Amino acid sequence: MTGPSGSPPPQIQSTRAAVLVPFGIVTLIWGSTWLVIRDQIAVVPPSWSISYRFLIAGIAMAIYARVKRESLLLDARGYAFAAVIGTALFAFNFNFVYRAEHYVTSGLVAVVFALLLVPNAVFGRIFLGQKLGRQLMLGCAVAMAGVALLF
Repeated sequence: MTGPSGSPPPQIQSTRAAVLVPFGIVTLIWGSTWLVIRDQIAVVPPSWSISYRFLIAGIAMAIYARVKRESLLLDARGYAFAAVIGTALFAFNFNFVYRAEHYVTSGLVAVVFALLLVPNAVFGRIFLGQKLGRQLMLGCAVAMAGVALLF
């Protein structure tokens, strides 16, 4: 089989590793988050723990962007949006999560945190115009059920 110019068609590179490796890393890190939080709050104040955790993540992301030659520059509106999202979805969210683990089990906190999938999907529709399809809602349900089974 040849391409349009008589040359062999370009080989399609397998994206399996490009998808599975990052997925595995994220699953490992996020899956252990609840246990790590439980252990951290025993020795480090929640705000400090959150601060150094996200500082390390930010540095890792900046290094990754640099390696991939991605620009980190935003316009003023982009920085404002990032500040609002960072504060609302990370600073507040994780402070509440860390503090909650002082009073309830990490499994229960994980289940409640998983419930955030639904409002996030709704806010994505409202603010970003993203489609709320059956697949998304089914994915949310499966994810929440999976976390509930772990609890």
